[in-house]
Amino acid sequence: MRKFALSLLPLLAAPAWSVPSWTQKPFGILLLAHGGSSEWNKAVLKIRDALASRQPAEAAFGMADSVEIQRALDKLEARKVSKIIAVPLFISSDSEVMDQTRYVLGIRKEPSRDFMSAPHSHRHSVTLKRIRAKLPIVMTNAIDDHPIVARILLDRAKEMSRAPGKEAVVLIGHGPLRDDMDARWLKTMQALGDFVQREGGFASVHAATLRDDAPAPVREKADRELRALVGRLSRQGKVLVVPHLISRGGIERHIQRSLEGLFYEWTGKTLLPDDRIVAWARETAEKSAGVENMRLHKDGGRALPPTRRPLGGSGGISHGN
Repeated sequence: MRKFALSLLPLLAAPAWSVPSWTQKPFGILLLAHGGSSEWNKAVLKIRDALASRQPAEAAFGMADSVEIQRALDKLEARKVSKIIAVPLFISSDSEVMDQTRYVLGIRKEPSRDFMSAPHSHRHSVTLKRIRAKLPIVMTNAIDDHPIVARILLDRAKEMSRAPGKEAVVLIGHGPLRDDMDARWLKTMQALGDFVQREGGFASVHAATLRDDAPAPVREKADRELRALVGRLSRQGKVLVVPHLISRGGIERHIQRSLEGLFYEWTGKTLLPDDRIVAWARETAEKSAGVENMRLHKDGGRALPPTRRPLGGSGGISHGN
């Protein structure tokens, strides 16, 4: 009994604040997704349901849609969670949609001017309304160059491959509005491409974006550059075109139109459906559950800095299998 009592002394002496409040209650996961066709939304809801087997989880569709986000937040708050981890199911952390989402969540002080002045499909989503929440909110990165995504892209290319040493792979993504963001987007895609080339034994892997929401001259220039790239590579050997997109929703048809008349292999398979994305979302949320450097919009908050994982070693990749 004396030994037992002594063993309790360190616990009794420990201050109450030594145990973070989030360990006492579950955190809630807010899955943010673009949304689209019924097929697109169904794939996202499947991820939400898988996450909900461990933690309260809700999905909000739309591009920084404050109404949808508020609805999901209200549901999570009603379940008495201690904090909310917002996980954006987007390709890149560098985009006007991500910036506007940070504003809507109260993490960014100013709305995205690029988003609000977008000449294309963002127009219907423009809003200055921000969410109301009583709980702290952490917003994680998008999928970026996560090892799980690298593995999925590798598998998509290998499905079409017959003689990888003689084949070129072209990863094609949506792309943001601004040129500087597009450069960062392409740099991340090329890091994924370097992994695909190394692990798959391909002759080369290239990254390109469509700039689908940019002004017409920017989109047309991106189309010309994409056609020139695929045309040049197809004269040297077989070309495997892999969409670097979350799910089927119409953009893949833009890729096919852009490449009409050229020779290339294509399955059109996107990142979803794939159960490994569930693993990415869960890992991302759980790792961020203890992050306290981002408060609600009482003080403006600050965005979580991007986390880049090196794709060169096997240690980070294997857990996604």
